[in-house]
Amino acid sequence: MGVVDFINLGVCAFIFSNAIVMSILFFSIKSKNKKANTYLGLFLCSIVVNIFNDFLSELSIEEELGVSLFIVEPFLFALPFLFFYMHATINKKIENWQYLLFIPGIVHNILLHSGGLFLTENTVTNYEATIYFLEIALMVYAFRILQNHEEKLVDFYSDLDSKSLTWLKSIFGLHILIHFLSISTFIFDLSHVEIVEYSIDISALGLTVFMIFWISYNGFTQPEIFKQRLFLATENNVSAGTANLAVTQTIILEKEIQKSNGINELRDKKEPIISEADIQQFKEIKEKIQEQELFTNPKLDLRALSEALDLKEKELSRLINECGKVNFYQFINAYRIEKFKQLVESSNAHHFTLLGLATEAGFSSKSTFYTAFKKLEGMTPKQYEKSIKKS
Repeated sequence: MGVVDFINLGVCAFIFSNAIVMSILFFSIKSKNKKANTYLGLFLCSIVVNIFNDFLSELSIEEELGVSLFIVEPFLFALPFLFFYMHATINKKIENWQYLLFIPGIVHNILLHSGGLFLTENTVTNYEATIYFLEIALMVYAFRILQNHEEKLVDFYSDLDSKSLTWLKSIFGLHILIHFLSISTFIFDLSHVEIVEYSIDISALGLTVFMIFWISYNGFTQPEIFKQRLFLATENNVSAGTANLAVTQTIILEKEIQKSNGINELRDKKEPIISEADIQQFKEIKEKIQEQELFTNPKLDLRALSEALDLKEKELSRLINECGKVNFYQFINAYRIEKFKQLVESSNAHHFTLLGLATEAGFSSKSTFYTAFKKLEGMTPKQYEKSIKKS
């Protein structure tokens, strides 16, 4: 065995051993991201089996034993496993049609086990060209998904989620680069330029080593990125519809504040008489809102609240105005601000930005949140967060 062969064997042994250790770790680790880690473990297993097949081929062990040790060629399974890992990590549902991504790998292995029965020179060329085209299309599709998800993370989530997304894009990018290096020898005939073909093979192997090292390094130094899914705003997500609601709510809030100032001036002159029955009913309303956290619904308005409380809109508005001394939006936003303050002090606060926490509390726009918070607390949300950290 020459020096080059010995080095290649050592590199393959490194990839093989580390990939096995990390795949076992991902299969066994208990976390909220268990499903995604399983797919990542299967991705690593596909690399292990691929290295094993190359090892058998290079050392001609099968010829010496007189028996075939080949079971499966996992090359076309690796990318679908990585694709599923990405979906599970970003909390995106895996559609039924996406399981069809494993069909090329299954067909590929059937053809390899057919002993060349169905493989002629022309069919092999056309088959490989089709497979490579489909994999390139899958890569482009995957990056579009990641890009769309990254745009959703900009305003709502924390450095941990951004770090996880960066990790996901880097590992996916490395695999794509390795893939392109591997297929370049198919696209271009480099048989007459051995040094170039050899350099490409070494580069692909080197990137594989780096990818395994990168997975291992992050697995031990930043285990949190494997334990948490990337959050998606679902029920409280600010979509196009809620964006319009946010603008409307902001305008209404400003008008209601002005209106309430006028109402308060009139009340200074003549306060309405509040009965004990009204006070008791208003107390029950507040308890129900608090217990069911009705205020966390960003689309909550007077009608929706009256239906939830089984109370007429006019009566509910009267009780809020007379007993609470505020208008509807001031009344509801006070609950949301208290909820926001609880979330800021919670153990999961580091997963979200301030706007993300406000969204969880029921606010549907940044301007509404900041206006209401500063009016009620006399400081900005950022100042409040700093005061909490100091104390």
